[in-house]
Formats: sequence, C-alpha cells, structure tokens
Amino acid sequence: MTTQTQTQTPKTQVHPFVDVFESEREFLLVADLPGVTKPDLELSVERGALRLRAQTEELDYRRSFELGDGVDFEAIDAKLELGQLEIRLPKLAATRARKIEVK
Repeated sequence: MTTQTQTQTPKTQVHPFVDVFESEREFLLVADLPGVTKPDLELSVERGALRLRAQTEELDYRRSFELGDGVDFEAIDAKLELGQLEIRLPKLAATRARKIEVK
C-alpha cells in the first residue's frame, strides 16, 4: 500500500505598505493588499492595537498598529476594493483639535 503525503509550502510573511493620513476628525490608513479578497481578510482591535491579517495562496500579510486613547474604537470602518484596504479611525470628540475664541 502506497501513501502519498502532500507537503504544504510555507507562505511568505509580508508586512504590507501602509500610508497613514490624519485629518481633524480621523486617521486614515491605506494598505496595498494585491490579490486579497474580503474572505481572506481579518481585522481586529485587541488591547489598544489594530491588527490586520490577510492571506493569499502564496502570501501571509500581517501588520499591527498601536492606537492611542483618542480613537473611537466602536466607530472604526474598513473598505476593501481592488486590493486596496482603507481603514477609517475616527477621533473621539474630546481629543479633536478646536479653535478657542479669545474674548
């Protein structure tokens, strides 16, 4: 009796390039994840850190970001289109910059 065993080639772990933008109301992270579809993608917030993980047949994308106290964790939003992931991290109202009127 002959048995065949298949060995799985380990995936290459990659830290994707991410652009970070800041406005008065939010932070915006834009990550390039070529070949990644929504089912391949996992985003989570754990102990104040945003964790990104995605897998394709060949690659294992991983990245994490420490978030400050000024981010509204409940309002984080993400969108994936054509291999580009946009993550919007709204700032808490109390931490937003504002002008102070001098009287």
